Amino acid sequence: MSILLNAKGLSAERGHRELFKNISFSISTGEALHVVGANGSGKTTLMRILAGLMQYGFQGRIDRNSPIFYLGHQSALKGHLTVLENLRLDLSGWSEPSYDLVLDALTQLELAGFTDTFVNNLSVGQQRKVSLARIFLTEHTLWLLDEPFTSLDKAAVSKIEGCIEDHLLRGGAIVLTSHHDIKLSSTKLKIIELGSFE
Repeated sequence: MSILLNAKGLSAERGHRELFKNISFSISTGEALHVVGANGSGKTTLMRILAGLMQYGFQGRIDRNSPIFYLGHQSALKGHLTVLENLRLDLSGWSEPSYDLVLDALTQLELAGFTDTFVNNLSVGQQRKVSLARIFLTEHTLWLLDEPFTSLDKAAVSKIEGCIEDHLLRGGAIVLTSHHDIKLSSTKLKIIELGSFE
């Protein structure tokens, strides 16, 4: 196994209040890290730090040995574009997926008939599925997923869990936050719990 992400001594504050302190871990191929904690404990802050989206406001060191696919807890979709146009946008440095690949990803999440629908016309749950369809398309090895199961029905949760496990079995690695219990049958799962932010 090769280490794809190594974090040492990560600490962060919000205002003058400490979110987390001296967190260290490494993630190698085939491993998943589940970050848990109460609302406000710093899970999203940690994910943004790991993704390189925060350059200030924290201490510690991060070594990234793989390109990162980051999916935030907000959909990050363009409402005036169609579902297909959103999924074919180059958002993280990977090549534009073919129409067939996009259609397959949407089919996995029961959205095959929505390729030409404008995102603004979708429900919140449907928008979340469109955003998550990107995990079926990305070529990156290291995934950072912030609350990927929010607003999903049971069938979609099962599909995403299956996609996550397939990715790990192929040698990928994942860091994710979720209030949902993660069910992975044949991969290594680590857990980090962050304290509550009072």
